[in-house]
Formats: sequence, structure tokens, C-alpha cells
Amino acid sequence: MPSSGERLREIVSILGKYGFGHLYNTRVRSHKKEQDPKKLRKAFEELGPGFIKIGQILSTRRDILPMEYITELSKLQDEAPSFPFEEAKAIFAEDFGQDIQVVFETIDENPLASASVAQVHRGKLKTGEEVVLKVQRPDIETSLLQDIELFIRIVDRAPNVFKDFLVNPKEAFEEIRQTSKRELDFRNEANAIMQFKELNKEIACVNVPKLYLPYHSKRVIVEEYIEGYKILDSERLTEAGYVQEDIAQKLLLSFLSQVFRDGFFHADPHPGNLIIKEGQIYFIDFGIVGYLSLENRENLNHLLKAIVFKDLNQLMNTLLKMGVQRKRIDRSRFYEDLSYLVETYLAANFSSIQFGTLIADVLDVTRKHGLSMPSEFTLLVRALTVLEGLITELAPNLNIMQIAKGYLIESDNFKLFEPISKEKLLLSSLQITKSLISMPNQISTLLENLNNGRTKVKLDLVNMDDKWTGLNKMVNRVVFALIVSALILASALIIFAAEGTGTSWLGIIFFLGAGFLGLWLLVSIIRSERL
Repeated sequence: MPSSGERLREIVSILGKYGFGHLYNTRVRSHKKEQDPKKLRKAFEELGPGFIKIGQILSTRRDILPMEYITELSKLQDEAPSFPFEEAKAIFAEDFGQDIQVVFETIDENPLASASVAQVHRGKLKTGEEVVLKVQRPDIETSLLQDIELFIRIVDRAPNVFKDFLVNPKEAFEEIRQTSKRELDFRNEANAIMQFKELNKEIACVNVPKLYLPYHSKRVIVEEYIEGYKILDSERLTEAGYVQEDIAQKLLLSFLSQVFRDGFFHADPHPGNLIIKEGQIYFIDFGIVGYLSLENRENLNHLLKAIVFKDLNQLMNTLLKMGVQRKRIDRSRFYEDLSYLVETYLAANFSSIQFGTLIADVLDVTRKHGLSMPSEFTLLVRALTVLEGLITELAPNLNIMQIAKGYLIESDNFKLFEPISKEKLLLSSLQITKSLISMPNQISTLLENLNNGRTKVKLDLVNMDDKWTGLNKMVNRVVFALIVSALILASALIIFAAEGTGTSWLGIIFFLGAGFLGLWLLVSIIRSERL
């Protein structure tokens, strides 16, 4: 593996080759900005498995990159050259202290799949079970974390390149580093499989592969081989008696249950991670999972209610409560943009609205106004978008929003009207009583301050700096115009006084100068488009 300095030079060289030299040298600029997203994807592909993984993580983060970059980086394929099976055997022996032939009766040395982080082999245990062996790519942890660290250094050197992005890029990549560390520890994936199985044990149509706990470690995981139908293999599914619309509906309801009931969801539900077997939908590959805290599930609940009831005040207040303000927010414009968005969606055909796209557009509005939302919401949006594309392909005529609305209304986890319990009523009464008791004292203090002249009134004028700058420009132009007028009058008086004594060159110079300045003022006003 190359040293840190050698790898840094390689990264900078390849980025420069694709027109991104300005990421490390701010004096260099890319001349064809419209091609930058495509070039960045190509650069990441050439930089190898580590950067392919970084690009895939970035493609889930709408809060870091503009949409054109997200779209392009989503095209990165998680495919990499396979590594020798002898290295996989060595890793297995290191982690479990025994030779792979002792555990496996047979194992295919040619991998089923080889990705940027791991490769998968099919085998059969001595006990007879058909399984898959997932082994982490040698040195991937060191090389991936090194690449992330070096990219953080590059980003830190060129902050102006990322000034239009909402989240502090260095903070964002620090978060990506922590996410990558979790994904590189396969014990987290094993725990996710067990948690998912426990949460969905009562749902007959959902399942996960059996996990063989004696053979899972940080770099190795062994699980049941699921031999079934690919979820988009419509011909074979129909021959086997499956109805694609039924599969699509059950898949959607399962995901809604994961989000609103459990707060724990499979965050990468693409076709390759879903298999149909014996009337069940098997979710496989739990490398990426999402969590929604109870508070954020309630916030999502409030967001959806606000959209259903067109309650823009609740929608705006919930978003402001959830997010972190990165800059001053013009609430009037924020309200107008949310109003336009909600009106646009509600004016559309209800069946054509996509749940994930709706939430994604709401998050885009928050990004525009400098409001950073929790990263778990961006992961949810990405998973919803992938899922809706899959469901649309499975059953084009399925009304996704109608099913989602029906589930949410009937679900105990989504309430259009909050129930009023005795505890809530008692708590509210205590809060009101406390406020009433303190009110006379607050009024007395206010009157005393008014009487003694200590009361201050604070006015928060939105965008006052911009308005003050505009007022200054206007006053300056008026003063400039008065000076030009004075010069014209002065030159006219000088010329009149010099009548009969010869030509007054001073008056002519004043007159021409005033004419030039007046013309320059007129041109500047026309160019500002404020004539």
C-alpha cells in the first residue's frame, strides 16, 4: 500500500487530470463546470475501491452536494476486481483460529460477487447447510480510512470551493469516516440482521438469512444462502404463481412499518438486496441500515400531518425545530417556498405523487434556506427513492401514496389527532397554573421598567444589511447626480461670465466632464436593471 504522501500526490494528480485541480489549488479553476459532476465520478472510479465507496456514501447525502452531483455519483457501481481466495482463507484462519476446510465441506473459490469492501463466496458447511461467506477485502480498512483522511485534508485546503454547500464539508467527511468505520466492522451487520429479524418476527411475508454466529467477526460473516427469485424477474415469478402487485404492496407496507413502527430500516433496498422465496421477501446485505429516534419519528409524523392539512405554520415550525440553522433564515421567503411546494403537490394527481420525492423536495427547500436536517433523514429519503423506483417497476399502476396514506391513518404510530391522556391534561394544567401565578410579578416588573425608562425594544429586521446597502447606493447616486448638476450649472455660469472676452476653456472642460459623468451614471443605472 502506498505511503500517505504518495497516495496524496496520486489523488491530487488524478483530480487535476479531470479538471478538479482547484480542490487542492484554489488558483486553478475548471472551465467546464457543467461537466464537473461526470468528471468527478470518473475521477473516483480511477482512484479505486476506496473512492468508489466514498462516492457511494456521498450519493446518499443531499445535504452535502448539489443534486447534479448526487445523480452522477449514484451511477458508481460497487464492483471491484476479486482478490485471491488464498487471502480470504488466511483472513478466516486469523479470525477463527482454524483452517477453512475444517468448517466447510465445499467452497467455490470463484466469488459470487466482488465489491469495494468485501467479496462473497458460496459454500457448504460440514453440517450440510448451504451458506455464503463474506470476507472483507485485505487492507480495505486502512486504505479507505486513509483515503477519507486525505480527502478531508484536500477539502480543508479549499473551503471556498464548497462555500455554497450547506453542511461544513470537513464536518460532513468526519461523519462519513465514522459511518465507514461502522460499516467496516461486520459485527455491526450481524447485529443489524438479528435486530431486523426480531422486530419483524410477526410479519409472515418478511424474512432475513439465518446467521451462523460462531463464524462472524470484524472481517468475516457467514449466513444462509437464499436461493429464490430475483424480485424483478417477472417471468419466473409469474410462472411460480406470484402476483407482482401483491409483492410491491407488501414490500411498501413492510418498509413503512420499519420506519414508523420500529425506527430501524434497511437503507439500501435495491433489487439485488431483495429475494423472493417460499412466499417471503428476504432482505439481504445489512451493511447500510437507518435509525430514526422516537423524537424524529414524531417530527416526521408532524411533517406529514402538516402537509395533509396544508398547515404551513406547523410545517415551517417543525422543520425549524428539527434542523440546525447555518445562516440567518428569511422566514417570509421560507414560508412562501413551502407554500408553493405544498400547493404544487396537492394540485397534482394524488396517485402520481411519490412519497420519497415529496420529503426530498421539502429537505431541498430547507437546504436552500440554510437549514441543516439530521443525516438520518437524508438516508431515509435515499432509501424511499430507491424503493419507490423498484415498486414502480414491479407494479406501474400501484397507487403508492394511497397505500401509504391508508397505512399511516390506520397505524397506531401515526396519529392525525394526538390523544389527550389524563397525564397530558394534568401536565398542561400544571404548566398553565404556573404561568398564571408568575404573570402578576412579570407585569409588575414590566411596568416598573417602563416607569424607570429601562425598557428596551428589540426589532429584528430581516435582511436589514442588504436593505441598508441598497439605501446607501441610492443615496450615493442622488448625491452623485446633484454634483453632476452643480458642475453643469457652474460650467454654464463660467461660460456666460466669459462672454465677450473669449472662449472659457475652464467652462468647456467642466461641461464635458459633467456630461461624461452624467452618461456614466446613466449607463450604471441601466446595467443594474433598475431604470
